[in-house]
Amino acid sequence: MIVVSPMSGRVVHLEDVPDEVFARRIVGDGVAIDPESGEVVAPIAGRVAKLFVGGHGVVVEGDGGVQVLVHVGIDTVRLRGRGFTVLAGEGRLVEAGERILCADVEGLRAEGVELLSPVLVISGQRVTPAAAGRVVAGQPLLEVDR
Repeated sequence: MIVVSPMSGRVVHLEDVPDEVFARRIVGDGVAIDPESGEVVAPIAGRVAKLFVGGHGVVVEGDGGVQVLVHVGIDTVRLRGRGFTVLAGEGRLVEAGERILCADVEGLRAEGVELLSPVLVISGQRVTPAAAGRVVAGQPLLEVDR
């Protein structure tokens, strides 16, 4: 299974994310994206299984129970939704590459928010990065072993 990049930007190793929970892969394995824009697309086809209050994070569940978490920025929960627009609510079926969230990247950066955005497979499968350097939203990012 291929997980596509939910954002355009630079691929960053998880160990370089300034949050121990993500950097130590406690939640799941994957990479982070340093976003160029605020458009966030579904990383896999499936159902929006969880939408974090405020829209800073989303879990999409696909075939075979594979769950992918996209967490926009670090410590963005404190914003309580400020700077985020939700385009696909919980329970909605989405296609890989379909817009699901939008973040005001410039406004968030102006507030000093760290925008490195982890993209993690949280359902226990092993993953292999499928991209390095710059990636465009909708292009392959991770390969999931089944």
